[in-house]
Amino acid sequence: MASPVERNPFSGHGGNGAMPGNLPNIPGEEEVAIEIELPEDMEQLLFPMNEEVYNHWDNLALTLDKDELLEIANNVIEEFEADKESRSEWESTFERGFDLLGLKLEEASEPFDGACTAVHPMIIESAVKFQAKASQELFPSKGPVKTQILGAVTPEKEKQANRVMNFMNYQLTQQIPEYFDETERMLFNLPVFGSAFKKTYYDLTLERPVVEFVPIDNFYVSYNASDLKGADHYTQVIYRSPNDLRKDIVSEMYALPEEDEMLEPSQVTPSTLRQKMDNILGIQPDYSQNPQHTLLEHHCSLNLENQNEEEDGKNKFCVGLPYVVTVDLDSKSVLSIRRNWNENDPLKEKLLWFTHYRFVPGFGFYGLGYIHFLGNLTATSTAAMRNLIDAGQFATLPGGFKARGVRVTGGDEPIAPGEFREVEATGIDLNKAIINLPYKEPSATLLAMLQFVTAAGQKFADETDQIVSDASNYGPVGTTVALIEQSMKFFTGIHKRLHYSQRQELRILARINYDFLPNEYPYELPFIDGRIFKQDFDGRIDVLPVSDPNVPSSAHRLATSQMIL
Repeated sequence: MASPVERNPFSGHGGNGAMPGNLPNIPGEEEVAIEIELPEDMEQLLFPMNEEVYNHWDNLALTLDKDELLEIANNVIEEFEADKESRSEWESTFERGFDLLGLKLEEASEPFDGACTAVHPMIIESAVKFQAKASQELFPSKGPVKTQILGAVTPEKEKQANRVMNFMNYQLTQQIPEYFDETERMLFNLPVFGSAFKKTYYDLTLERPVVEFVPIDNFYVSYNASDLKGADHYTQVIYRSPNDLRKDIVSEMYALPEEDEMLEPSQVTPSTLRQKMDNILGIQPDYSQNPQHTLLEHHCSLNLENQNEEEDGKNKFCVGLPYVVTVDLDSKSVLSIRRNWNENDPLKEKLLWFTHYRFVPGFGFYGLGYIHFLGNLTATSTAAMRNLIDAGQFATLPGGFKARGVRVTGGDEPIAPGEFREVEATGIDLNKAIINLPYKEPSATLLAMLQFVTAAGQKFADETDQIVSDASNYGPVGTTVALIEQSMKFFTGIHKRLHYSQRQELRILARINYDFLPNEYPYELPFIDGRIFKQDFDGRIDVLPVSDPNVPSSAHRLATSQMIL
């Protein structure tokens, strides 16, 4: 560094540059510059180098060259395609099972026009009942959060716990208005698919936490993974309109490559699972009229920063650290790369932003739902019900032949209920000229089989309603409670898993509050002057769902309270 030059600090500011008590410059004499040599450590103290401030959450894509970014993008897309392929058979199960939901109104022409197309509502009925029951337990009107003090209980901690509980209930009922709707969507998809995902994150555009349901066809993880914490990588497919992507870029959530002024949207190619769902719902979206940006938010491990350190003279292995990489699928442009561990975490453990809700744990990563459990029973019930209805139609409106002589008009086409064919014959007794086909009444055996199969499916899904309605026949309240507990075994296990998953979701929200809340945040509640502090989320207070994992229904609580009384 060049030595600094000391000059008259008042020269060039008007006047003669003299202060009272100082001599003016002698006319005709040149100004003399005096060079002063400073020690090197003094130079650094007086004239520090301009260094960029370290930000743990910076977008690292801005610091990498084009070749490195392209290699990362190719790896992300390759891993995404591999995960997508690994569950192709799993998706095909739902493509066949969706026909058993009975959500689409159809008219059949085979084996004859007007044939019954009804689908037994076993699966959809069980799913809707589960959604209603679980929603009541997981989201009461006052909010889903309660708190628990960790360690010794003190008056200070009790006040802190009340502040945390009041604020998080305020968040989930008012500040995050989509939480209830997204939870309801999740609770409908969960019993059908067996797995459902929710994402909790801080939105830089809205400047608040956001909770959203992630459809199963937009989230891909290796089928061999045990859980999200242990998964090497997983990917969320995000569709963004051009305007929404511009908002994200302005808020510095994403950054464009230097050579690209703006990425071009393209026609969305829906998954086969999405196409099947659209077909069942009778939706025919025109993806060409609404181009979108297809982004892959890939949570994975990368070796971006030098992690080789020396400890006791031995080199550590260079291991990958958790990052979140967002790639535009069409252009293979990396929009962001961000560290995915807490800055003060010495172990650099991966942060989770997704919550996996499982209906019943299966043989792999994804859970099992009603399509797996009740699919065959529903298909059997549907076939039996259609046969009974068609038999009833033929028995009520019989068809047959009219005397025709030699030829029957219409050829060999099947005769529909109520249809008579004209024949070419005259002078024949009508009693002999008209012959009804020998259609039988609906089979009592088939009806009994339908009732048996339906009862078996409903008993598997939930038999508590029947027990409660027949409670007067069981005598003492204790007997009723015992029967309810026995009938609720299946749902109780599911409810405990819901309770655990919601607890993980609330902890993610508490972590976001600690990272993004100001030191003091005022808010208003009825009859409460609300005020929350950043340090209230310092880990001394645990957040829990208000639901009781051991008493999963109001019927159970009612019967138990009667027994106590």
